[in-house]
Amino acid sequence: MNNMNFSLYLVIYNLIIGVLLMLASEKIGAYAGHFTGSYKAKISRLTRIGVSTFGASVAVLMLGVYVAGHLLRL
Repeated sequence: MNNMNFSLYLVIYNLIIGVLLMLASEKIGAYAGHFTGSYKAKISRLTRIGVSTFGASVAVLMLGVYVAGHLLRL
């Protein structure tokens, strides 16, 4: 009987969350800009870049862990 590897499922979920953060970074930046008043453009741009960078780094890290997990399982 096959054992289920829940750790790789968590890695896949984190990979999906990282990709979704990258895709939604422009919308999150727009929402952050609405709350700041006179610094709307600057805060919106910085938030968009920051969220996109964070999402990309999470996605790349989780992809590396996923590939390493599969290679070590072989």
